[in-house]
Amino acid sequence: MISTMGDPSGNGKGGFVLLDGETFEVIGNWEQPGEAAPFGYDFWYQPRHNVMISTEWGAPKALGNGFNPADVKTGHYGQRLHVWDWTTHKRIQTLDLGEEGAVPLEIRFLHDPAAAEGFVGCALQSTVFRFYKTLKGDWAAEKVIQIPSKKVEGWALPEMP
Repeated sequence: MISTMGDPSGNGKGGFVLLDGETFEVIGNWEQPGEAAPFGYDFWYQPRHNVMISTEWGAPKALGNGFNPADVKTGHYGQRLHVWDWTTHKRIQTLDLGEEGAVPLEIRFLHDPAAAEGFVGCALQSTVFRFYKTLKGDWAAEKVIQIPSKKVEGWALPEMP
């Protein structure tokens, strides 16, 4: 399975493409029709909890010309985690991390096959969020690390995360 970041026009589309494990020919999309997330990037699954969680980066057409802070404000970059039912391939929940969670990239469950929690690093604000399964059975996230930005020159922002 390969995660996708966009559609052929460069708009955001967070879906997943399945390849045949022997021939590498495209089988089709993993997610159900109409279930793609607004943006895509990374994913990690935890079969013991029948769940996969994916992250958002940005629309390919926004990324192509380099980072522009205005593209964040206009909604061309993501700030959400998407929770998928591993069996039915349907998106069952979306966790909005807010501005502090802008551009969530690599996501990992703990290295325990029964773990119902993990971490995701968010690039734009230098934050790490913990995501976890609640006692009610849904999913939640909380910021657990924030690294202060550093003053820089010659970059798109006066302070670099």
